[in-house]
Amino acid sequence: MNIEQLEQIGLNRNEAVVYLGLLKNGNSSASNLVKFLGIHRNIVYDNLEKLIEKGLVSYITEENKKIFISQESDSLLEFLDSEKEKINKKVVVAKELMSEIDTYKTKSYVEQSAEIFRGKNGIKKVLTLILKSKENLIMGMTNKSTELLGDLYWKNFNAKVKFLKIKEKMLLNSSFEKIGFFFENNKNIEYKILPKEFDQVTETIIFENQVAIFIYTDQPIVFLIKDEEFYKSSKKQFEFFWKLCK
Repeated sequence: MNIEQLEQIGLNRNEAVVYLGLLKNGNSSASNLVKFLGIHRNIVYDNLEKLIEKGLVSYITEENKKIFISQESDSLLEFLDSEKEKINKKVVVAKELMSEIDTYKTKSYVEQSAEIFRGKNGIKKVLTLILKSKENLIMGMTNKSTELLGDLYWKNFNAKVKFLKIKEKMLLNSSFEKIGFFFENNKNIEYKILPKEFDQVTETIIFENQVAIFIYTDQPIVFLIKDEEFYKSSKKQFEFFWKLCK
């Protein structure tokens, strides 16, 4: 057993040091533990109290002196159970706060805005937003998107699209390779293939008065634009290409 393992189960550094010191030194007064560990007395006293609160240490009084005792090994599981209860309570509070946060966000909603998301996590964040839409128009789907996020991610993503019954129309670049992988057994997805001369450098997804423009480079980036006029214009452009393609 070492300090790092004790930190992994939820003790802070000083708690772990004092607890391990008490185990090694055996039942001990605080002053003896200070000598054994060679650290400041305040650290030992404060963290003994914290360990008592966590149920990992207790004490008895002998000749008006507290003798601290480490509890049995199963006290670690009891400690984790109590931590789990605290986390569950925090989750309940967080869920209550979520509705208030959404209210504030709604009040501060701006009809026109633009955001930039970077890296794989930024890409995934925007794709998560797209899953909340009932209908998506996608133009310029490229192999780079599948290469960046991997087949497993897209398999799970497409399963969610199918489960949520999201309707999608897709205009694929002529070089796109995984048609069967993406659109197999999903009647809510329609696709057409762009003529080679109209292959897109960017991948654009149009949804719910928003337009997401994905640039799949070594440092991928997404521009998320919320603007009704730009949304309408992008939708008309998509519809023009849709009629043009086979």
